[in-house]
Amino acid sequence: MRWLMGGQVYDVSTGSFRTADIGIAHGRIATVGSGARREHADDTIDATGLWLLPGLIDCHVHLTLPTDAGDPAASANRSDAAITLYAAGAAARTLHAGITTVRDVGGWNYVEMAVRDAVDSGSIPGPRMFLAGRLLSITTSTVEYYPGMYEVADGVDAVRAAARRQLAKGADLIKVMATGAMLSSETEDSRAIQFTLEELRAAVEIAHDNHKHVAAHCHALRGIENAVEAGVDSIEHCTFADDAVLRKMAAAGTTLVPTVCAGELLFRDPAAIASMPPHLLTRMAEFNDLHIDAIRRAHQLGVAIAMGTDAGTPGNHHGLNAEECVLLSLKAGLSPQESIRTATVNAARLLRQADHLGALDEGKHADIIGMCENPLDDITALTRVALVIKAGEVARDERGA
Repeated sequence: MRWLMGGQVYDVSTGSFRTADIGIAHGRIATVGSGARREHADDTIDATGLWLLPGLIDCHVHLTLPTDAGDPAASANRSDAAITLYAAGAAARTLHAGITTVRDVGGWNYVEMAVRDAVDSGSIPGPRMFLAGRLLSITTSTVEYYPGMYEVADGVDAVRAAARRQLAKGADLIKVMATGAMLSSETEDSRAIQFTLEELRAAVEIAHDNHKHVAAHCHALRGIENAVEAGVDSIEHCTFADDAVLRKMAAAGTTLVPTVCAGELLFRDPAAIASMPPHLLTRMAEFNDLHIDAIRRAHQLGVAIAMGTDAGTPGNHHGLNAEECVLLSLKAGLSPQESIRTATVNAARLLRQADHLGALDEGKHADIIGMCENPLDDITALTRVALVIKAGEVARDERGA
């Protein structure tokens, strides 16, 4: 039995901390309480002065995508070997930042599956990984930007076949392009729909029949409407949403994954901005404030929000993931408690992992992060993690550093 003693333990249900000890056995939380008996303690960690949270969950990453260059097309011809090595490093940086679980919504030639296997076997450090494999898309010139990420499927039957291929490769979910993308070719418009309602329904049918969920890339309003009607589980981005479609999302229980970091962190990175093609920079600048406003209105209208960063886009570096929680609080109007909830219990529910993740409760995975400051007083404390434990094992320990 391993013990974390004397820390301030966060309760996601009440949004408050209490002094408690956490007992860990076989990678899971065995007990949480005060004055616990420790006759069988194999290891004790003094957590006095630490504010302990469940490990954070990022529901929208691309571990295979490099973030230094502003032009996504510049990395289109990397070898699978180089991509695998990069993804392994990105996974380690993500874990060390306190993100103990990620949902990757578009990998590259399935090399991320090998990275997941290596993480699960303990060969390399990294978060728990829920993977989509290749994302499903219509025929578009943007495939040239991301040739290892896109699975082209035109028509209902092709969509069904493509979804089945991802599941056969070991995908945990299906990702679909309901609308155009921002970081795309000049001829692709993020305000235009891509998959039709019938095609989206086909993807949802295959996923749900196989007990998997569906993430829909959506900027355009009509694309969001189609995705909600088709029964997808999450809307990614949601840039051009109006209040009517946000109310539909709230009523349907469709989760919003906001990815505010994609714009905000880009504009903090001079190198990414300097190397970004003009048409992409114009789009990102033109629509960033509109995007944040949509997230703010979604929160006000009661849409469930699960934290997601889009880490892998230019300037949106792997390991800066907790900035999304900061931005949701400081820019989109969520309280610190609400922001933390997006990266814990809400994210766990989206992943269908509420029995295992998202809270420091008995029986759940012992994924725990610790900070030296109270994040309810200063939400930026989430970006300064001192202790990271995944499945009961210490991945990072900088207490007192």
